[in-house]
Amino acid sequence: MTTNEKLKNFLQTKLTECKEVIKKRKRNNKINKIIYSISIVVSIVGSSIAVILSSVSVPPVAIACISSLATLTSALSVKFNLRGKKDKLERNIQELNKIKDRLDYVISCVAS
Repeated sequence: MTTNEKLKNFLQTKLTECKEVIKKRKRNNKINKIIYSISIVVSIVGSSIAVILSSVSVPPVAIACISSLATLTSALSVKFNLRGKKDKLERNIQELNKIKDRLDYVISCVAS
């Protein structure tokens, strides 16, 4: 096996590893986006329902519970910094895609 073939094999394994990491990060990013979106929607809907119910003769306990739910979902979003994690994962995926493209280019050059 020549040096070029060894180099090509090494680079191809690194490319495969890079693709797997990108795939895992994209999956994590998708999950993070879903959780972030759900927390925002629940917070807005809960607040809206609490406002609507406050104008109707509903027991104050029900309004307090709905408001608490909306507050908790907002707090969870802030506590776990879901948007920051989502943005960080997207930047990381972009960087890994650049590395993958460079590895593809180097492999094509070595093959020549």
